[in-house]
Amino acid sequence: MKINQRRQEVTQILGDNEVILAAATFVVEVEQMHGNISKLKVKQAEQLRLPLLTIAMSDRIQANHARKRLEALNAAIEYANGDVSARKRYIAASQQADRLAEIVAKRVDRIQWP
Repeated sequence: MKINQRRQEVTQILGDNEVILAAATFVVEVEQMHGNISKLKVKQAEQLRLPLLTIAMSDRIQANHARKRLEALNAAIEYANGDVSARKRYIAASQQADRLAEIVAKRVDRIQWP
């Protein structure tokens, strides 16, 4: 029973990490392209908001990390849509999310296997 529960936890962590990584990738791409991103990519990034919000509002191990990634994603989308003042916000939120990612990695490493 405990092994199945741990397997589910790990599967959930991996699924959450895919969403978080996709959001982080978009933020990095916006920075590299100086906000000149195609509308298609912006729409794809907007579709990441709901899964990120779901993770952020849960009691999962990555909730705080997802919250900051969501903040960075929203600001990056605003920057890609022409709001120049959003650049500072997505950079700051992204840096904070990176620090939280390190904390999450340490927590995940501490998960005990039966």
